[in-house]
Amino acid sequence: MEFWTVTLISLVAGLVLVIGGALVMYMGSLVKSAYQLKIEIKAEMDEGQKKIQDDVDKKLRWIKRELIEEIDKIKVGLLADHQRRLTETTAILDQRLAEATAEWRNDRAATISALGALQRDVAVLDQRQRSLRREQAAKAEVSAAAPAAATEPPPATSLDCPLAVPPAEGMPTSASPSRPAD
Repeated sequence: MEFWTVTLISLVAGLVLVIGGALVMYMGSLVKSAYQLKIEIKAEMDEGQKKIQDDVDKKLRWIKRELIEEIDKIKVGLLADHQRRLTETTAILDQRLAEATAEWRNDRAATISALGALQRDVAVLDQRQRSLRREQAAKAEVSAAAPAAATEPPPATSLDCPLAVPPAEGMPTSASPSRPAD
């Protein structure tokens, strides 16, 4: 092999080595740059995530505060509505109780007056029963004494009887019997 060939081969080999070395160094710098970019991107992403997390936390606190205020407003509204309904219900119940009490008093007064009328009727019937017993006793005496004394006057009726109790004022007499109120 000749000198020129060896030199040429050496030059080509040196050139290949220099170009290869330059490529390796260039690739190394590219890899280094890519790694630095990766680190910077990761740092920026972490910083962005922190900012986003802070914004989310602020918005969550703001939303929570607004929700608490709204809940308090709703509570106040519900309490006012409950109080209003309770007042209305109490008023209705008081009115119904007053109506029931008035109706009960009216029924009680009607019952007392009906009982008074029934007591008067019982008193009248009792007087009639006594007078009828007296009349029967008198008739029995008359029928027993009739064969003995045929000329005696007829026995007294309940209207002519001096022992009969005169009817009280407003009470019916034996001539006009009263009927109990229906």
